[in-house]
Amino acid sequence: MSIYPKLFIPGPTHVPESIMNILSTPQIGHRTEEISELIESIIIDIKDVLYTNNNIYLVSHAATGLWEMGLRNSVQKGVLHCINGAFSSKWVKVSESCGYSHNVLDYEWGKGVKAEDIDKMLSTGDYDVLAMVHNETSTGVMSNLEEISDLMTSKYPDVIWLVDAVSSMAGVKIELDKLGIDFILASTQKAWGLPAGFSICAVSNKIIERSKLIKNKGYLLDIQVYEKYFSKFQTPSTPSIPHLFGLREVLNIIKKEGIDNRWKRHQEMRDYIINWAKSNGQGLFPEEGCRSYTITCIENIQNWDINKIYNKLLDRGYRMDRGYVNLRGKAFRIPHMGNIYMEDLKEYIVEFEKVMNV
Repeated sequence: MSIYPKLFIPGPTHVPESIMNILSTPQIGHRTEEISELIESIIIDIKDVLYTNNNIYLVSHAATGLWEMGLRNSVQKGVLHCINGAFSSKWVKVSESCGYSHNVLDYEWGKGVKAEDIDKMLSTGDYDVLAMVHNETSTGVMSNLEEISDLMTSKYPDVIWLVDAVSSMAGVKIELDKLGIDFILASTQKAWGLPAGFSICAVSNKIIERSKLIKNKGYLLDIQVYEKYFSKFQTPSTPSIPHLFGLREVLNIIKKEGIDNRWKRHQEMRDYIINWAKSNGQGLFPEEGCRSYTITCIENIQNWDINKIYNKLLDRGYRMDRGYVNLRGKAFRIPHMGNIYMEDLKEYIVEFEKVMNV
């Protein structure tokens, strides 16, 4: 057994040896034709994954920085934050630290963001930016982007729409251009199935034009700086070249699997875990209709000894999630995204059931 347990946590997620080996590909210059060709090929394929013609930026830091990029390049009047879990709540802290006028639409954990609630807040005219998390990793809640899109495109076309898709991008079908999302972001350690430390965002022409009107954005997160280098298929500063090789490999894997098969696989794994949880008398933390395709948050109504199960699974070579912060022990999460396939999931559940009653 490896000294490193197989990860069944919501991130970083499992990365097989075959992908890890790609990360050791010899380095290339970051201002060369080779890297421009590599980045161009990556961008073309990411556009296919996101069903978009928007520009794609490849960013060598955590997606947390993209929360700030989205805000710095869009907020003139004020930002409305939708909060329904830990990460949407943390995004508010970025607005606070940047000094932006902001307000929150606050939901009980386990609830999805609703279009009608957004409508009531935006109708005041106080906000020119909406920020929300699509798939709350802390709770396994996936909000309905289609319903929110209908509202934003019909009633608030001038409001910039920022979406955190950290734990859904590459695991959930997101038809970006159809939805009209202006800025969508993700990191690579979840559904993309790569190591942490690299991020992806897609930007619309609307936010690119808004960015031109905003002063004092700094340098590192200025969309205009990214645009300059995007035109050459390069990055403003030296990128994490190993991540680029890894991302190229993951995109090849997605092509081989077939994009529709990938979406179907994630939904089938979600259904498998939900059925397993129910068959064991457990509950589901997210409300009906908002249950993620990439991570299931199981409400521990049977009062299983989660710490005991965790330790026994660790002895068997599996790293289990025990629930996020105040949900620790009360709910636990099972990820089913990226490099986790149905056979991996079933393997994990077999081991889980072995230790449950030991």
